[in-house]
This record gives sequence, C-alpha cells and structure tokens, in this order.
Amino acid sequence: MDLTVNVDDSHIIELIKQEVDKRVKDDLTGITWSFDEFRRYCCGGKARAWVELFVISQFKDEIADWYIPSSGRGTKIIIFAKPAKEWMELNRSRINWKARLPKI
Repeated sequence: MDLTVNVDDSHIIELIKQEVDKRVKDDLTGITWSFDEFRRYCCGGKARAWVELFVISQFKDEIADWYIPSSGRGTKIIIFAKPAKEWMELNRSRINWKARLPKI
C-alpha cells in the first residue's frame, strides 16, 4: 500500500523562507551589542553592576577580544555579539550566577 501526500508548492516555499529568515536573524556575525543588550541576551537581565563585577571584571583578560570598554566620556562599550555569546556558552558554569552584590 502506497501513501501519497500532496503538498502545495507555495506552502513548501513559505516554510523554506521562514527557515532562512530565522537563520539569518539568528546569525550574529558582525553584530555588536550595547552593554544592556549583552545583559539581556547573555546574563539573564542581571543588573548592570552585577554583570560588571561578576562577568566583566572577573574575566577581563579572557574577554578582551569581544569586549571593548568605553574609552571615556561620550564613548560607548562595544560588545561583539557572536564571540560574546560563544564565550558565555562555554564559560557559563564558571560564573557564580547566585552571587549577590556587596552591600554598601
């Protein structure tokens, strides 16, 4: 017994377009993030001070290729999204996600 399924070509084309769009959207090659975008996408929305203390300061030598600090007034931090995301994935277990900011 043979089973035949007829699928409209336009449906297949639409599915392919959706998949291509998703892959292009997910490709971070050449994309830069602000510090707030990095916090949102890679740090679970942790507070700015928390990310600076427990990620940036703690691993500054390791992240120098994708984290470019502000060079003074009027300049912004630049974070290269693709290597930042890859580094965070590889090193997430080294970050103490339960750490609390010191009380002042």
